[in-house]
Amino acid sequence: MQAFRATGTFPNGRTVQPFTKDVVASDEVDARHRVYSFFGSRHGVNRRFVNIETVNKIEPTSSTEPAVISAFRDTHDFSTATAAEEE
Repeated sequence: MQAFRATGTFPNGRTVQPFTKDVVASDEVDARHRVYSFFGSRHGVNRRFVNIETVNKIEPTSSTEPAVISAFRDTHDFSTATAAEEE
């Protein structure tokens, strides 16, 4: 499993809301499906209305998403990332 950061837009009422979402997935296609699933369950938005512009592989330590931190806590040191953010 790898960490990915997806950016794009989705309709939120009468406006278009930009988003950045970090997910844990096996590849880029799986990451796209997880983002679609998130917006479908959390916001009730159909997949066809979610516009994913980019999906990039990231270092897990650069993420603040609890799901990413939880997935990589045994293999990566997140204490240095937290210390840098506090300073």
